[in-house]
Amino acid sequence: MTRGTMTTTYIAVLATLAAIAIGYAVGTQSWATVDPAMFALILVLAAATQRVPVFLFRSSAVSVSFAATIAAYVLYGPGAAVATNVLCAAINAFSPRKPFQKVAFNFSSLTLAAFVAAQTYQAVGGLTPPTDLFRTVVAVAVSGLVYYALGSGFTAGVISLSTGTPFVSVWRENYAWMFVNFVATAVNGASLAVAYQALGFFGAVMFVLPLGVAWYSFKLYMTRSEETRRHNEELVELNQKLRAANESLERSQLSVVEALVETLEAKDATVGRTASTVTRAVSLARRLGVSDDELDAVRLGALIHDVGKISIPEQILRKAGPLTKSEWDLVKQHPTIGAQLIVNVPALAPARATVLAHHERYDGTGYPRGLRGNEIPLAAQIVAAVDAYAAMTASRPYRGTLSEDEALDELRRNAGTQFNPAVVQAFIAQLAEEPHGARQADAAASFAFRTVRADGD
Repeated sequence: MTRGTMTTTYIAVLATLAAIAIGYAVGTQSWATVDPAMFALILVLAAATQRVPVFLFRSSAVSVSFAATIAAYVLYGPGAAVATNVLCAAINAFSPRKPFQKVAFNFSSLTLAAFVAAQTYQAVGGLTPPTDLFRTVVAVAVSGLVYYALGSGFTAGVISLSTGTPFVSVWRENYAWMFVNFVATAVNGASLAVAYQALGFFGAVMFVLPLGVAWYSFKLYMTRSEETRRHNEELVELNQKLRAANESLERSQLSVVEALVETLEAKDATVGRTASTVTRAVSLARRLGVSDDELDAVRLGALIHDVGKISIPEQILRKAGPLTKSEWDLVKQHPTIGAQLIVNVPALAPARATVLAHHERYDGTGYPRGLRGNEIPLAAQIVAAVDAYAAMTASRPYRGTLSEDEALDELRRNAGTQFNPAVVQAFIAQLAEEPHGARQADAAASFAFRTVRADGD
């Protein structure tokens, strides 16, 4: 059954029950006891208050006309109450004009709520007319709760069926907060009836003002609530715009760093080993059981650890002979420069410590800060070992290429001085599982920056 069909069926059932209720209430009403002037005042109040409903959050509305309904059944019985609500439903249908289905629902829900509340008033001992104040107050309180429960429940039900929103969510948002307002307005209705009984028509007129106060309390609450909701929506929209702007800025920053890496690859042929370094470094990190945060540091650090070399002249990077002291001092600045380059790029924050420490040595004789042992981030120790192996097995302007076995011997020889022995041991075990002589193609050196940033491998 579709949502529209369920809604139509629901309204049809309510309309049928309402028609039965009208027939019974009007047929059993003793109209001879009804004071025309007072009943006219009740109808005028009901019509006036129905014309100025208070709109709620989901295009539903509530009015204080039910106070007139309560006065009607306290003074005259269910028939008068149902007649009052039929008038309210008729006014509601044409102010403004509504679709037939909505008119049918309003007519049915108002009628049934009034009829059941009036019957409840009499069932719990309420007198018509109200000659006992205590019994009247108790009966009005109970019947008012019934009116509130049925009226809010019927409306929340139709909204739930038509929109697919859970009933409880609709009721809580629109009606749960209205309990106190309904009770206060019910008391106003009872007061109107008691004032008429004690003071006559003009006494009842004096109690119209509290009904206006009740309407104003509804209106003021909803106005403030709507202002708060609108303010919250504006804040959410502003937050979304700020997030989008931040993401755009971050993408721009990443594009700049990517361009720097690509420029560096063009300046320094040794940076072309980036792809194999990243792949092996990530695999080694997993073998060592690092956390997800450290894995991000390894992945990004392996890619951009040498980004600081962008500041070093190309003739120094490509120099075939030994570097002078001043040239070597300049080269040793590249970890610090690299860390400074990415300091304002949030997406690269995990890699900053790796970029800064990838030339530290396990024995404390490295640069730029002379860290030793576990003072060196594990991600930097992993990148250092993998990058050293890649450098030794790649051609350099100032020396030839070492074989894989010779590179492994160098790693073993420097374990405990330059490298973490546990990292070297794990890396050698990892390399042993690769086919002998297998090496990732250097063509992969253009490994895309955005691919390395992805969560997957």
